[in-house]
Amino acid sequence: MKRILILYRELAGYFIDCVEYLCEHHDVRADIVAYPVNAEAPFQFKHSDRIRIFSRHDFKAEDLQRLTSSGEYQLIFCGGWFDPEYLGAVQQRKCPALLGFDNAWEGSVKQQLAALYARFKIKPLFDFAFVPGSRQGQFARRMGFSARQIITGAYSCNVHSFDEILHARMRREEPQEKKLIFVGRYTHSKFIPELFQSWQSLHDEGLLNGWKLHAVGTGELFDTRTIHDTIVHHGFMQPQELLRFMNDGDAFILPSRFEPWGVVVHEFASAGYAMILSTTVNAGEAFLSPNINGYLFPAGNAQAMRDAIVRLIQTSHLQRLEMGSQSRRMAESISPSTWASSLFSCMA
Repeated sequence: MKRILILYRELAGYFIDCVEYLCEHHDVRADIVAYPVNAEAPFQFKHSDRIRIFSRHDFKAEDLQRLTSSGEYQLIFCGGWFDPEYLGAVQQRKCPALLGFDNAWEGSVKQQLAALYARFKIKPLFDFAFVPGSRQGQFARRMGFSARQIITGAYSCNVHSFDEILHARMRREEPQEKKLIFVGRYTHSKFIPELFQSWQSLHDEGLLNGWKLHAVGTGELFDTRTIHDTIVHHGFMQPQELLRFMNDGDAFILPSRFEPWGVVVHEFASAGYAMILSTTVNAGEAFLSPNINGYLFPAGNAQAMRDAIVRLIQTSHLQRLEMGSQSRRMAESISPSTWASSLFSCMA
């Protein structure tokens, strides 16, 4: 049996699902050191006894170094380079080390300097880079990782957990009230005030045609959220609640100004949803084909977002079902199986 040590920031259910798959299908045990759960996304995790989760606050630098130098692990997976004590511990490793991150390459002066620093200070600590997509891969190359050392597909939802939802949605008749769903934090980076304003204007002009906007999440802007008859605020949902809620939606929107990846896009694609995404939602490279399974608009452009919503609500029920089928086909390109195989290859 092989063992992996994971040094992480904030855990999420989809990440635990991937680790669980690795452990179950590749005979692995995982020890995870992670920071406390974010108050804006207070997930509750369930996992097998093959996984042990420890609080970062219980480990000093020397404790972390004892773990990495123990010789008990076949791989160390460090999620990012934000914690200098994590990096110091990786430096003491006696096995391969993998760096995971989701910084998308933008080419800014700040990023160029960061890549140069990382080439000399971060890259020498690691044998592999595990990133979500191509733009993160560009960053990794500038840090000094070779093509052979860069692995994509670092973020994956549990695709098959959405099978029942997919099948139920594909059989349903067109509802009288149709739902456009947003899931995310109520922050300016998600473009949420502009989404609510655009939705109100569509209502005022009589263009909604039986559609309502359903928003799931919480955050700094939740208390000042727009209250309107056609906007329903659900607050935060645990993953199982969200699964039930997704049974009868019609389309999904993520209009972020900034979104390094967006696993929620993978989740809604797995459930067979048509979708609207901004150009900064990097998961769109894997799960959105413009005008095939949804619509893409320039990030930060409220008028373009509004136009995309109008295009969506003018589609027929059958068109949206076909768009959703295309979404699911694209969703299957990344899964816990591909994720686990990638990590196990580093251990082997």
